[in-house]
Amino acid sequence: LINWKEFDDFLLLLVGYTLGYVIYSITIFKVKRQDFIFLKLSKTFNFFTTFLSFGWEDSFQKSSTFNEAKSFLKANDFDYVQVDNMKINEIRNILMSRNPGMDQKVYTFMFRAALFDHLSTIFMIVVLLVIIQFGLSFFDVYFLKITIQFKVIYLLFLILIPLMGNCKRIFFPIAKRIPFSNLK
Repeated sequence: LINWKEFDDFLLLLVGYTLGYVIYSITIFKVKRQDFIFLKLSKTFNFFTTFLSFGWEDSFQKSSTFNEAKSFLKANDFDYVQVDNMKINEIRNILMSRNPGMDQKVYTFMFRAALFDHLSTIFMIVVLLVIIQFGLSFFDVYFLKITIQFKVIYLLFLILIPLMGNCKRIFFPIAKRIPFSNLK
């Protein structure tokens, strides 16, 4: 009834768009699970606090940059009476609204953080599929290529997963702190 050849490009676009949201949702789930696991581990080993997506906030709230931003809002009589009770995001939003020129820098670092996080998720999915395929190989079920070149690619994905996550943990706090470094 339908000539699917007419819809090839549209279907590719639709599938890509849908997969983007699936990857986004899986990434959010992954970050929450990772934070939960690393939070449990950090209670025993302090080392694991560096892997939390929110671990940077504690040290930033004690920094002179954060205190200077609070002092700036108090001193310039912006009618923010509860500055001491504000969270980082609240002060950040006020500072960003006062200096819209920094939006491009903030969005660039947020994009980098999201890109690395989503690439890490994609690599995790591929590695998980390889593991599932290996488990099903006893039944002669193969849905991924298993030649030596692809095995090397899968191994590279496995190595890159934590590296991509680490890049996200570097760029995300930078994006969050940029408005604090340019008080106007």
